[in-house]
Amino acid sequence: MTASAPKWQIDQDLDFTNFDSNPRQWFAAQGRLRGLDYFLAHNDDGVIWGKVAGEQLHLSGEAFAEVQVALSTLTLQQARLFGEAGELLVWRGNDGWSGRYLSDAHVTQDDVLDETHRLWGTASSQQGKLDGFTLMREGQQGLLHAPPVVLEKNQRIGLRVRHYIDYDEQGQAYIALSRLVGLEPGND
Repeated sequence: MTASAPKWQIDQDLDFTNFDSNPRQWFAAQGRLRGLDYFLAHNDDGVIWGKVAGEQLHLSGEAFAEVQVALSTLTLQQARLFGEAGELLVWRGNDGWSGRYLSDAHVTQDDVLDETHRLWGTASSQQGKLDGFTLMREGQQGLLHAPPVVLEKNQRIGLRVRHYIDYDEQGQAYIALSRLVGLEPGND
């Protein structure tokens, strides 16, 4: 087997108009445009989970004040909108904002490897679930986050990651790219 052209599609020509002034609206519009449901942002001051529903991006801090982190381009490091259709990744670089949209346009099951990573915490018995988010608590330290899924008490959640397989000149397989796909409830 020889090296082949990737079957996935990458679009790096993103329009960041109004991103700095209203990142929430920008992400909501991108989610609607690309059919992406889930949102995960890493900020200087914490993690923000979200979901695109209708015309809006709903954020975890609106459901649970104890995990509230402002979505601001002043503190945002990177953010991902993701779902079965693909993933939009935006990150802060030395020259401003960069991003890419990765989709499964011509990908077959032989081109990918999916795996699920268990996230820390179990569904909290305190406050539980609200507005489509579930408060997850880990250990006595009280570490918290609120992913956009509805879980029962003590249930866990997994983050499904898709790895794209390609081949080098010698026919050796390697993981060329990875992206987030979705959230999966579980009990283990």
